[in-house]
Order: sequence, then C-alpha cells, then structure tokens
Amino acid sequence: MSESVLSDDDVIIDHDPQEHPPVLSNKNPYFLSSVVSSIWSVFEAHGYVILVGAVITYYVYQKLVDYLEQKVQSKRDGVQSNLSPEEQMNRLEAMRRAREKLQAEVDVAAAVEAEKIREREEQQRQDKIEDWERHKKGEGYRSKTSKTTTEPKKKSLKLDNANPLMGHGTSGGGFRPSRPNFSRGGGGGG
Repeated sequence: MSESVLSDDDVIIDHDPQEHPPVLSNKNPYFLSSVVSSIWSVFEAHGYVILVGAVITYYVYQKLVDYLEQKVQSKRDGVQSNLSPEEQMNRLEAMRRAREKLQAEVDVAAAVEAEKIREREEQQRQDKIEDWERHKKGEGYRSKTSKTTTEPKKKSLKLDNANPLMGHGTSGGGFRPSRPNFSRGGGGGG
C-alpha cells in the first residue's frame, strides 16, 4: 500500500469561486408558507368557533367514555348473573351470614348502651331519693351547682383576678384605672 499525499495542485475545483453568491439566504418553500398563512387566516377569522367546537368535542368525548365504561360494567355484572344456581345460592348464603354477624354486633353495642343509660337513670333516681330524705331530716338539698362526682376540675383560661382591660403580662402596658383621690374638696383640714 502506498500512501499518496495530495498537494494543492492536485485538487481540482469544478466551479468558479467568483460565481458564489455574496449573501446566503434561506428561501422558504412556497407550499409551506402558503399552508401556514392559510391556517393562520382561518384562525383569525373563526378562532372562537374553533375554540367552542373543541370544548364541545371534549365534553362529548368524556360523556362517551363514561357511557362505554358503564356498558362494560353492566356486561361484567351480566357475566356474574350467568352463574349456576348453586353458586348463586352460595353467594346469597354468604351475604346472609355476613349481615347476621353485623346485626349481632349492632345488637350487642345497643344492649351495652341501654345498660349504661339504665344505670345513669338509676343513679339519678337514687340522688333524688337522697335529696328528699335530707330535706325531710331538715338538712336541706345538696347544692346543684357543685358536683360531688369525680370529674376533673376544668382549668379556666381566665385568671381569677384578671381584668380584661389591664392587658396581659407584666410589661406595664394596657389600661390602668386612676387611683382614688380623697383630697377633693369638702370641709378640709387645716
């Protein structure tokens, strides 16, 4: 293999460098520019109609999809109804057992709640009897405002000696009532 090195004299140029255009320009094909201008003019003239048509088409498409999904679902339900009578009976029996189990749970919860209500009513009745007995002995009724139950005392958000006009904290801000002035007029001493 022999390597041949080409020199500038060996290169042949088949066009004249003087014929090259001084400024290169990109010319759009007539077909493409005419299509774009036609589409643009249609949108300028009928843009709102096209927009409304697109919205309506989308709405109809959504309704059609929902309708087809319902059809498919009804077909699935139809396939399930084609079960043998024995399979249908088994399913119905399983549903009946599940309902009975849930009803039993509800009945137990209702019985527990009824027992709690009965106990509360009995306690109230006993309290009234004790009040009447105290009244007959001359001890008076017990105070209805103070409960003697074991309820935890609720914490008040308001301080006992708090004045809402005094403000919060010890920063010294807020309203301060004026001090009483005892040296106003009247028979003076002196």
